[in-house]
Order: sequence, then structure tokens, then C-alpha cells
Amino acid sequence: MKGEVRWNRASAAPAPKGRGGAVRARPEASEPIYLASQLASICDVDLKTIHNWCHRVDDVSAGAALESYRTAGGHLRFRQGDVLRFLRRWGYPTPDALLRDRPHVLLVERDRSVRMSIVDEFGMERPGGGRGEGDDGLGLWVCARAYVHVWEDPYEALLGLGERAGAGAPPDAVVLGAGFGDGLPAWVAAARARTDDALKVVVLDADAVPGLPDRVRCGPRGELAAMMADALVAHVPPPRRGRSMAVRRQAIAPREPIYVASQVASLWGVDLKTVHGWVLGGDVEAFRTPGGHLRIRRRALLDLLRRFHMEIPAGLGPQRPVVLAVLSDPALVAEIALALGDGFDVVTRADTVASLAEIGALCAGAGMLDAVVVQFPPEVDGERWIRAVQRHPDTRYGRVVVLGGTPSQQALWQASGATATLDTSRVGLLRTVLERALGVR
Repeated sequence: MKGEVRWNRASAAPAPKGRGGAVRARPEASEPIYLASQLASICDVDLKTIHNWCHRVDDVSAGAALESYRTAGGHLRFRQGDVLRFLRRWGYPTPDALLRDRPHVLLVERDRSVRMSIVDEFGMERPGGGRGEGDDGLGLWVCARAYVHVWEDPYEALLGLGERAGAGAPPDAVVLGAGFGDGLPAWVAAARARTDDALKVVVLDADAVPGLPDRVRCGPRGELAAMMADALVAHVPPPRRGRSMAVRRQAIAPREPIYVASQVASLWGVDLKTVHGWVLGGDVEAFRTPGGHLRIRRRALLDLLRRFHMEIPAGLGPQRPVVLAVLSDPALVAEIALALGDGFDVVTRADTVASLAEIGALCAGAGMLDAVVVQFPPEVDGERWIRAVQRHPDTRYGRVVVLGGTPSQQALWQASGATATLDTSRVGLLRTVLERALGVR
């Protein structure tokens, strides 16, 4: 109600609610604090939306409003924990710019029970607090010293590492569980190459592994806490910010364009209900703001147009599609470059495992990779490789074309998500295949 008074938890005196909605006690100086304008920039919304988020409900105990406090001058301030809790409550994607106050650790572990024991050991919580019942332990966690990104599959983890490196925030350390087999040295080499060889690596339940650098720590699972402390010893917590630093704007990396439903309807001259029908029918992926408004990522929208062979407006897609060719045979690389001509921007890589980190980096932030052309060597599991690319939220919109293989292998690759398979003797058809898959006219 207007004029309502809420009690400030930091003192015995009442504090006016003001225009900012829920009022919280003034936070500790060590927790990141955001201005309303900073938060609007980070979440890619206007300032009025931030104020509206503060007024989502009248009952603050329901946990649906964005909690805030005000300075002596009446200006809104937001605690990091409150912002993360609010975004998680509404299913809104967590912007990476909110996660810059402590190191990032990437954990790869196949066994769910082991993942959850590590979560318990380090007192991890989901950003914003708590965890759900039946949690599989995957995804982003936060503990006192670090943010922890937990993956089950090594290939998917390498994609995630590349994506974070491409966004300018590579992980500071990785913890690798069992299950890598002979592919461990190749994985570590690919990860360190993407992070300028500065990555701290901890390998659990392993003695010295041939082919690993001397700086890689190997040891039993019971020593994880000590090994992690050593890996993060160089990361000193930032000093407490003074008043002048608290109002400094965050540096925001380039972000992927996000479209509102009315923009999409206007672009194709359809009714707004048609756009909502696309979303409800599962034809295009979307998310909603806390106000209930639809938002559609550019890559999801471009994927819809390509799948249904709809016209792609100028500016929505790239002028020339970007294709990553992962091939070790120089003659085949030259043949593909000749087949594609000047209608595509072609990037070539020879290492199939290391290319996963490259794919993640190319798809980071506002970047896009339209297609991958790959030939799998015998030591690489093609099905797992394709599934990893197709499951990552930033890379799954790219088309995968596989060269070579037996008919049975080609069938398995297509079942895993490959757009097409081609015999190496028919590389001349590659341009036609990509033009059809990418909606190139």
C-alpha cells in the first residue's frame, strides 16, 4: 500500500519503503552491489523494468519481488544474492556479468553420487541459494571461494570451457574425475591451449599420467579440498570497495541480440498470437521475463527460419555463414574450400577434440557458428562428439555435417543429431547441403 512503512533489519528505526519495492538491510561491504542502471544494462532491460521487478508482489515474504535497499540519498541498490535469487525464481537466464566476484572452477564427474558428495563437502548452493529435490548436481553452483560449473561429459565440458574463454572469463581451475581413459592428455592439452596455458588442473583418483604436464596435480579424492586450495591460492579476494568504486559501471561483454514477440511478429507480418503459437508448439525456444513477456534469442529465431525455409531478414543472420572445418587432411581441406567458394567464411582446425573448445569460443556471447564440417578419426567417439555439440545451449543451433564413415556409422551420427553425412568422394555436394541447411538463397 502507498505510504506503507517497512522495518529496516539493520536498525530499530523504521525505513520508508519508497519507490523501490521491497527493502532489505544494508548489505556487508564485501558482497557485490549494483545500481539500478547497472542491473538494467546487465540484464538487457530498461530502467523502468528494474523498478517494476521491485514491485512484482505486495507480499515480500512470497519471494517474488526483487529485494533492494536505498542509500541516504534515496537511490536504489541491489545485493548480488538477492538479484540471483530473483532471476532463478523466475527462470530468467543468469547474466555472466553477475558472476565476476570470485574464481570459476570447472568440475567434470560422471558419477552423480560423487558429484553430490563434492557439493556437500564444499557446502555448495545454487546461485541465489538452495537446491532442488532430486538435483543431479550438474550446472552452476556457488561456494564460499568459487563458482563451480559441473559437467558430466568431458566433451560437453570442453565446449563449456571454450564458451567461457570466448566470453573473456575462462575458468581458473578444472577438476577432472574418473572416466577419461586414454583421452585425458588430449583433453588437458586442448583446455590449456584455449586458456593460454594458465589453467590449473586437478585430476582425482589418479597417479602420474603419461603425457600430462608436470604442473597438473594428481591425487586421491580425499585430498580434493587441499588440492583446490592450492589451485586457487593465487586468487586473492578483491578488496572491499569504497563508495566511489561501488558506483562504477560493470564492463559488459557483447551479448546476443534478444527479440520481443512484437518484433518477431512485425518482421514477418504475422499476428502476435502466431508468435505465441510458435512458442507453445515448441517450434522456437523462448524464455519469459519476470513480467511474463516472451523473449527469443537470435540464434533460436534463426534456427526456426532455417528449419522451415522461411525468409531470413537482412541483419538477422550473417552476410556469409561461418563454417568450421575440422579436418586433418590438407588435401580434403583444399577441396572443401574450393567447393564452398566465396559464399562462406571457413575456419579450419585439425584436432577434433580441441575443436570443441574452438566451437564454444566461436559461439560465446554475440558470436555464432553456423555449421561444422567434421571427419572423425578412429580414436574419437563421433556420437558423443555430436551429442555434446547438440546439447550445449549456445552451440546446439549449428548444423553438423560429417564426412566419411561406413553406412552404419553414418546412421548413428545422424541419429545423434548430425544434419547430414557425406562420403568424401562427394565433397562437391557440400555447398548445396549447407545452403539448404542454412537457408542461403
